[in-house]
Amino acid sequence: MLRYPLALAPAFVTVGWWQLALWAYGHYECAGNLKGLQPCYVGAFNIQLFLGIGLFWCQLLSWLAVPLSGWLCVRAYAQHHEQHSSGEA
Repeated sequence: MLRYPLALAPAFVTVGWWQLALWAYGHYECAGNLKGLQPCYVGAFNIQLFLGIGLFWCQLLSWLAVPLSGWLCVRAYAQHHEQHSSGEA
């Protein structure tokens, strides 16, 4: 049963980080765009790198990670089904 959460991990990480960065950008009133993102502080910490990765790379990588997770889930289901059907024979 650990296979399914692991199969979904690429999609959850990329889409989750992207959405968290999008929320943080608005919530902490950060300035700039993707090419000129200004330093954005939460307390004493600059979250500019987190925002840059989340708003740019995770958005791009989600186009690969979501289908990959779907394929991994189908593969895990097929292996699970194959193991159960071979055990019954």
